[in-house]
Amino acid sequence: MAESLVGEVAAWLGTPAAQGMPASDRLVLMIVAERSNKTSRRMLWHGGDRRDDGTKITLTETLQIRTGLGKRGLSEALQRLAARGIEVRVQIDTDSLGRPVFARRGHAVDYHLPPLPASVELPPSPKDRSRSDRGQTRS
Repeated sequence: MAESLVGEVAAWLGTPAAQGMPASDRLVLMIVAERSNKTSRRMLWHGGDRRDDGTKITLTETLQIRTGLGKRGLSEALQRLAARGIEVRVQIDTDSLGRPVFARRGHAVDYHLPPLPASVELPPSPKDRSRSDRGQTRS
């Protein structure tokens, strides 16, 4: 358990950079921090992370169980974190279009706690863009 990383995340969540962050994203960060090695900051698999039948579960499944999020909900939380500059997934490759690859057949997603940004500039949401378009006139 990395209490110092949990404390780091808890302190960061009180900063303006974390303003407006959904509870699910905050919880994902806390669980990654709690399960990470304090030196490498990589999320660790624990021996107790097994199904009832004794088979090993992935770190992604661990996050789903601990957060209560489904596959889609966790995916959306990870994407929102990445949009804030907090990519907790460990990139293993890039695809032919240059996009990051985090998992592939035989290699599950690994997670780490990256350095937390001092400030965050988010792209405008579709709702915000439509509001700003309303005041503009067309020529």
